[in-house]
Amino acid sequence: MSRWSIDALDERFRHVPFKVAKDDNGKKLRMKFKYFADYVRHQRDDNPLYLFETDMDDNAHIRPLMDDYQVPDLFPHDWFSLVNTDARPPFRWFCIGPKRSGTTVHTDPLGTAAWNAVTHGVKRWVLFEPHETKKRVKGKDLLRSGEDDEAIMYFDYILPRIKQAYPDLKIYEGLQKPGEVIFVPGDWWHGVLNLEDTVAVTQNYCGPDNFDLVWTKTRREREKIAWLWLRNMRRYSPLYERAMELNKRDNFKMRHERPAGERLSDASSSSSESSSDSSSDEAEDLDPVGLEAAVPEASQTLGAVRFQHQGAHAVHRPVTAARNSMIPGPGAFLSKRRRIEEDMPKA
Repeated sequence: MSRWSIDALDERFRHVPFKVAKDDNGKKLRMKFKYFADYVRHQRDDNPLYLFETDMDDNAHIRPLMDDYQVPDLFPHDWFSLVNTDARPPFRWFCIGPKRSGTTVHTDPLGTAAWNAVTHGVKRWVLFEPHETKKRVKGKDLLRSGEDDEAIMYFDYILPRIKQAYPDLKIYEGLQKPGEVIFVPGDWWHGVLNLEDTVAVTQNYCGPDNFDLVWTKTRREREKIAWLWLRNMRRYSPLYERAMELNKRDNFKMRHERPAGERLSDASSSSSESSSDSSSDEAEDLDPVGLEAAVPEASQTLGAVRFQHQGAHAVHRPVTAARNSMIPGPGAFLSKRRRIEEDMPKA
C-alpha cells in the first residue's frame, strides 16, 4: 500500500494529468498530479476537487496502477467483458478524495454491483436498501435556504434530519479504513464522505448474483450496448439462453426485433448509445478475465491467446485490455486493443 501514498504517487506520476472534475458541458478537466498533490496538502475547501480516473485501461502513463493490485478473490466475475472495451460502460476507477470530499447518495449504473478498496485514509459510508424512494434517501425536501446536497453538507446536516423525519428508514453506516474492502450490491443507494485524504480503487461488475438485474436494465437503458452484449453471448457464452429467457418472460423485444425507428419510451440517449452496431468483435477483442463462469475455457478461447503466433516467441499470457496507447518495456506491444507480452530470446 505504500506505493499509493500521496508522496509515492507524486514521485511516480508527477507530470501525468489525471481527471479531477467535469465542466458544465461534461468535459473532463485534468490536472498534473504534482499540482493535485500540492492541492491535497493545502486545500481547505468545503467541496474539494476529487480525482476520479476512469482511463486506467486507455492511458499508458496511468496503466501501471493496474499492476499494483489484484481484484479481490470474492469478486471473480466480470461478465461485461463480453462487450469489447471500446463499447462497454466505464467500470474501473482510481480515486483520491481529499478530506471533506465525497459523493452524494446515488445508485450505480445498470444494476451493477461494486467493490471498493481503501489503501490510505478513511471513508464514511451510508447505504439504503433499493426499495427506498429517492425523496427519502436524498432528503432534498429537508434542505434549508443556502444549503446544497454536497457530501459534507449531506453527512453533517441532511442525514441527521432524514433520521429524524423518517424513523422507520433503515440506514446502514460504517467507516472504511486502510486495507478494508466494502461491497455495494446492485441498486443499493449509497453515499461517501472522505474523513481524511483517501486513496482507493473501485470496480463495478456483473456476475451470477446480479446478471438478471443488469441485463434487464441494460437492454432498456443502453440498447446498442445490449445488442452488442447479446450478440457476443450468442457467439461465446451460454448466458445467451438466460438473456433470451428473461426477454421472453417480460415479452421484451430487442431493437432489431421492433419495427424500424421504434424506440423505447425511456431509452437512454447518452453518449454510450453511440456504440457502433457494426463493431466486429472477434475472440481476441474480448478480455477473458472474469469470464470463466460465463464462457467455457475462457482463458484458452478468448483474448490474446487467440492471436496467431508469429516467429519463435510464444504469447504466454493475456493481459487486461488496453487501448490507444503505447505499452513501454521490452517485449511488450499493443495490437488491436490487446496487450501481448513475449518472452525475450535467450542469449
